[in-house]
Amino acid sequence: MRLKGIAMSLLSVCVLTPATTFAETLATDTPDKEQVQTGICVLTGKIIDSETGEGIPMATINVPGTLIGTVCDADGRFRLELIEGKSYNLLVRSTGYMEQRIKIDANGAAKQMNIQMNAGIFDLNEVVVTGTRTEKLIKNSPVLTKLIPASQLQRNDFENIMDALEFTIPGLQFNSDPRGDNIRIQGLENKYILILVDGERLSNTPGGPIDFERLSTSNIKQIEVVKGAASALYGSSAIGMIINIITKTPERPAEGWAKVRYSRYNELLMDAAFGTKYKNFTSQTLFNRNSTDGYDLTPDSPGNYTQNPSANMTISEKLGWEYNHTKINASADFFLNEEKNPKLSDEVTHYKSFNKTFRAGIEQQLGEKNLLKGVYYGDFYIRRTVFEKLDSIGKNATSNVQTLRLTDIYTPLDNLQGIGGIEFNWNKDYNVKQYGENLKTRKVNDINGFVQLDWKVIPELDIIGGFRYTHHSVFGDAYTPKVNVMYSPGNLRLRAGYSKGFKAPDATELFSDFQMGSVSHNIGNPDLKAEHSNYYSFSAEYTFSKLNISGEIYQNDIKDKIQSYNVIVDLPGGGQEAQLRYRNVDNARIRGAEISLTYKPFQWVNLQGTYDFTDAQDKATGLQLTGNTKHALSCNAMFMFDLFKRETTVSVAGRWTSKKINFREKTITDPETGETTQQMVDSPQDAYSLWKLTVQYSIWKHKYMNLLLTAGVQNIFNYTDPVNFTTYDSGRRVFGSVIFKF
Repeated sequence: MRLKGIAMSLLSVCVLTPATTFAETLATDTPDKEQVQTGICVLTGKIIDSETGEGIPMATINVPGTLIGTVCDADGRFRLELIEGKSYNLLVRSTGYMEQRIKIDANGAAKQMNIQMNAGIFDLNEVVVTGTRTEKLIKNSPVLTKLIPASQLQRNDFENIMDALEFTIPGLQFNSDPRGDNIRIQGLENKYILILVDGERLSNTPGGPIDFERLSTSNIKQIEVVKGAASALYGSSAIGMIINIITKTPERPAEGWAKVRYSRYNELLMDAAFGTKYKNFTSQTLFNRNSTDGYDLTPDSPGNYTQNPSANMTISEKLGWEYNHTKINASADFFLNEEKNPKLSDEVTHYKSFNKTFRAGIEQQLGEKNLLKGVYYGDFYIRRTVFEKLDSIGKNATSNVQTLRLTDIYTPLDNLQGIGGIEFNWNKDYNVKQYGENLKTRKVNDINGFVQLDWKVIPELDIIGGFRYTHHSVFGDAYTPKVNVMYSPGNLRLRAGYSKGFKAPDATELFSDFQMGSVSHNIGNPDLKAEHSNYYSFSAEYTFSKLNISGEIYQNDIKDKIQSYNVIVDLPGGGQEAQLRYRNVDNARIRGAEISLTYKPFQWVNLQGTYDFTDAQDKATGLQLTGNTKHALSCNAMFMFDLFKRETTVSVAGRWTSKKINFREKTITDPETGETTQQMVDSPQDAYSLWKLTVQYSIWKHKYMNLLLTAGVQNIFNYTDPVNFTTYDSGRRVFGSVIFKF
């Protein structure tokens, strides 16, 4: 009750404070006479649709490589302050429209102009940052990037981040065990998939996975996915894939949302946020709460649930300030989670966790060529054990990540840009039982220097080269270069790349010695070596009038790959024990291909599909890597039309994966000689597919305000696997939500 009271008090303060600011904005933002600063040219105008003549709300106009820019209002009007007497190259963008580049001379104290934009078939003008650490249009990025926009997340009303990623990234799966929600793709697990929020890595839970419940899907601007090694820019762990979740920043005096979503198993989501942009200041406050009664795929054991009952809450605050050539931002997130036991459970303990995340950054424009960026980031995760009969709580594990980074983006020429920087990372893990009797805390750190050069040799040819030096406190030095090339004659884009990856073993792999629930005995290996990879890729993309098609082939060679494997050991006193161990594989080769299609036969129809083939092989044995699925498919069909003069969207999303390859290593003891031999046992998991239907209806809309009703069916064909747990999906469930956006 006390926690609930604190949460409501914080929410009241968060909502009332920005509301007061907005009221002051209305009172002060309409002066009787506009004051124009000497030496400033005020550019005003309107950005309009070339076919309809209507203003385009939220279109952006900015000067690339600087902090000069603004966002249009609901009618497409803008106001931009430029230095009088100078010339500027303006870039105008809006989702669903072809970008405009306009050169203007800022002569006089005021200028007025209207800009017409033509609708585009595909959203190739979205800005991405993950592949290069600098802003680039997705069509101009030499690093192939998959983009999941906020509109796709909203119209499909995904349950959570895990649901969104599984339905949009072929072959990616989340499987649950006592450690948490584990990612697997291409035979690679959590540790090879770097999860970022706004470009910064999240701390893992003490068991290894990341707690995705702390992230709100409503606050996502877009999700960017980059395959392959990216250690040159992001350091250790960036070997298999990067998923960068980019959050929203307020762009109007008052904006936000309130959402309630309900589904089977009494799953209730409440999500709300308020944001404001007042002159040079921005603020966003977010509150999220999610609870569920859990579910059980094995009713014959009612004391153990597949997913236990749980409740969690997130409170976030993001602040920003911008003036002339300086930009400062800061944010804080607080996440509380409690996972309880089923009613018939014999357990006498359960877990509570608390996570706090802090970020502070500054950007400073130095002249016209240099943009300095400094960032501090700290992510602190604490897990506590609740002793139910003793009515007490004790800390059992922590996982802390801290980063300090300074970068300089140097643009000496319009076709040449460099980025260089230094970075320090600190990791500290504490665990009462995970590392055995003698070790409770493990600290590691690394220092990094990196540089990247982006050279547009000719308009059709772009080359990016980069290099990173890492000194790890335990595993010494690592060097990770990269090079990417894009040739784009007309509507064809050809991309090729090479990058080297580096990953140090984590504390669990090195030192673990604990019983992992009723699953297995987890035993680390202190003799593990650091992993190194070489990633090669080639892709081609072509855009027709109504069709966008891209294909990619790649190979990822990982040396000394750390592989977990299961061993069934005969105990001296009789019986057997399942053990989870770790070893280095001399050479693992992951080779694959992916084909993606986007087809818009009409403006109201959007069809997407992606097929992925993966051959993930342990070259020493010739066997596939455990957990790999060779074939995977994801698809999404979206239909947008008016029903009773109201906007309506019907979405059908599906994903299919072939059988999951799974090997177990069994230890066999000869009863007469006592000699033991190792035998690999193949126990694959079945192929399966999951489908969902979502219908969204706008019952009322006025300018930025929109009241939406959403209903749908998750797992339409009610597929479950309570035997082999190929998927932990709970079966068919109907859901509904109400969303108010303003």
